[in-house]
Amino acid sequence: MRRGFYKQIFQLLLFISCAIPAVAQSNEFSVVGRVLDSKSATISGASVVLRQQGLNYELETATDEHGQFRFERVPSSDCILTIKQPGFSPFTEVIKLSNTKPTEVTVVLQPGAIAESVVVTSSHLTADPENIARIPGSIEIIDEQTLENGRAQTSTEVLRKVSGVNVRDEEGLGLRPNIGIRGLNPTRSTKVLMLEDGIPLTYAPYGDNASYYHPPIDRFETVEVLKGSGQILYGPQTIGGVINYITRIPPTQRAGSITVLGGNRSYFNGHLNYGDTLGKTGFLFQFTRKQGQGARDNIRSGLNDFNFKAITTFSTRQAVTLKFNYYGEDSNVTYSGLREDEFRANPHQNPFRNDFFYGDRFGGSLTHAYVFNPDVVLTTNVYGSYFRRHWWRQSSNSNERPNDSSDSQCGGMANLNTSCGNQGRLRRYMLAGIEPKLRVNHRLFGIRNETDLGFRVHVEDQNRRQENGERPLSRSGLLVEHNERQNQAYSGFIQNRFIFGSLTITPGVRIENVRYQRTN
Repeated sequence: MRRGFYKQIFQLLLFISCAIPAVAQSNEFSVVGRVLDSKSATISGASVVLRQQGLNYELETATDEHGQFRFERVPSSDCILTIKQPGFSPFTEVIKLSNTKPTEVTVVLQPGAIAESVVVTSSHLTADPENIARIPGSIEIIDEQTLENGRAQTSTEVLRKVSGVNVRDEEGLGLRPNIGIRGLNPTRSTKVLMLEDGIPLTYAPYGDNASYYHPPIDRFETVEVLKGSGQILYGPQTIGGVINYITRIPPTQRAGSITVLGGNRSYFNGHLNYGDTLGKTGFLFQFTRKQGQGARDNIRSGLNDFNFKAITTFSTRQAVTLKFNYYGEDSNVTYSGLREDEFRANPHQNPFRNDFFYGDRFGGSLTHAYVFNPDVVLTTNVYGSYFRRHWWRQSSNSNERPNDSSDSQCGGMANLNTSCGNQGRLRRYMLAGIEPKLRVNHRLFGIRNETDLGFRVHVEDQNRRQENGERPLSRSGLLVEHNERQNQAYSGFIQNRFIFGSLTITPGVRIENVRYQRTN
């Protein structure tokens, strides 16, 4: 009996050993497919991911030059197929594979909705990795995850993460960072072009690129820094490089958040974020309050920043983006440092306790994007801003202190905060512009080409006054300077990327024509 029992066990094991390969073979599936556009043209290089439902397992490949892909030895018949290609809406579908023969799939990708990818409306490079590859020169990107993990509170902290960028702060809150790229003088960031969603950020990029205004880093999701020849697409002031700040896209469903930080020296940083999508329009509200004392005596800064953004998608081919921003600053901040003897006496002192900075900025833009087809995209930006900056101060960069010592009522530092006068540097800036840009992918003489071209019409008006007040807290006084500065700028560019397999050549040219007028 025992011998018969062992025989049965042996037969059972033999059956299992023979059955396992058959079962494994019968449970392996395969799928072949082809990816086309709406005109039945094949799409090569598309990302194809096959994910197993209920399993932590996925396969990934890309379509070949014929738009085809293939997966072998798939362990499960229930799969989720996802296909992505820049310029097209993502495709996702649940499929069930056959175990008798390869499952055949044909996928037609539709042109991407503009609201899904702001790349065409804001020169947003990170939304499309292909854009990074087509930019000549060096580019570094600080993405949303890096900003979140770094917990950076100022733009100074963020930009110091980028190689070749030197940032010199003033008051500690990053309100007026001095940015230099590749060894250029960082003072007032005059050798750097700063953009917000691809639109000039400073209040007078052609006539006075000195940066006395910088938005809080809290309302941006990505920062792009471009160094090298890729600045042909932008202008002016690109000798050092381009910094492009990217604002968040409205959420597809109702969402919001509140962030509050606090610390010593009256530090407070609060950020409110709320957005939703109603019908075909997504909107986003953001508000930031930031304040704190500086590292020296008599230094205090405070700002309020409100930002609104809305994206309306009319169809899969066109969308309009509307933005409005208000920035207000009220700061007790000086323009001057300390002499050597003053620093030795007290490195934290600030004798100019009556230096005050007041600033208000209103900015807006309207962007229309139209996709003629996946290879031809037209983006048009219309923008404008108003900036008022009043800086009343007694400080001076000269060795003679106070700066009004010729006045009999102001014989020295002892009278600085009693009878000495002050200077009001009063500025008002207005600008407006329009900039259409066209991107075309084509084949000329059998060579793959990517062409970017466009032009800009831009106008600026500056009103500059200086009034000398009689007392430390005067807010009006004797007019000693008044001039009006106006300029008109016309620019155009074209850049073409010739693609020879793995080799690319990208020639381009940009022309800037600027007319300045100054009336004293």
